[in-house]
Amino acid sequence: MTLRSDIVFGAAGSAELKGDLYLPDAPGPHPVLVAAPGGAWLRNDKAQLARWGKHLAAQGYAVFAIDYRRSTNGKSFPGNVQDVVEAARLLKREAASLGVDADRIGLLGASAGAHLTALAALAQGQPWLYGETVQFKTLVAVYGVYDLFAHWQADLDKNAALGTDPTHRMLGVDPYEDPQAYVAASPLRHVRYDRNALKVLVIWGQNDHDIAPAQSEAFARALRQARFFVRTLPVPDAGHFWFSEEEVDTPHTAAGRVAPAIVRFLDKHL
Repeated sequence: MTLRSDIVFGAAGSAELKGDLYLPDAPGPHPVLVAAPGGAWLRNDKAQLARWGKHLAAQGYAVFAIDYRRSTNGKSFPGNVQDVVEAARLLKREAASLGVDADRIGLLGASAGAHLTALAALAQGQPWLYGETVQFKTLVAVYGVYDLFAHWQADLDKNAALGTDPTHRMLGVDPYEDPQAYVAASPLRHVRYDRNALKVLVIWGQNDHDIAPAQSEAFARALRQARFFVRTLPVPDAGHFWFSEEEVDTPHTAAGRVAPAIVRFLDKHL
């Protein structure tokens, strides 16, 4: 495995946006995944996905793990989704020099990263997601947020302090101030027949108390109704955070148990 660290793919104001590219040792060009970490849209760190970058590179897949703009200083949507797409545009433009296949680009995201990658795949064509369209072949979405209003309500039920709700911080408004913002930012609301060439694997922990399993279940149901090819992988004893925190190369962790299914899915569809 070869690691190319801190490749600049964009900017957020004066700050550069960077990604780490994990490449298989075999000659390319390699199919590649744009991978977005979680962190409640506040704490994303591309290093969270290092284990997956190394594991998938060993299976023949390049992984471009990226940072994206955060909502630590206020609203980050839709810039954070644009960052995911911009990373893919770089892979397309520089495919030859990076050793990746411009026609075989997929997405991988966990938690907030699953939300952003799902939007990157499904919402292209919206006025706020401007620029060159990228045709993603696959999406691996792990315990993501797909209905922002339902997630905001669930957090409210947990008595989040005023001004601390991560969905509000990311969007800059509550849903009763601007309902349309919550529609625009919800991947569930961008599921359409004309996007259904995308192949999707939806994964979640059934003991997740941070993002309700119902989020993933509803997203998968909508994808099926819109005639997407979709596979689901609920993990019975898993909560949240395990995808980025656990060892991948062992069958004794939740991450290790889902790893073979992810590779099989990519082998067939990317």
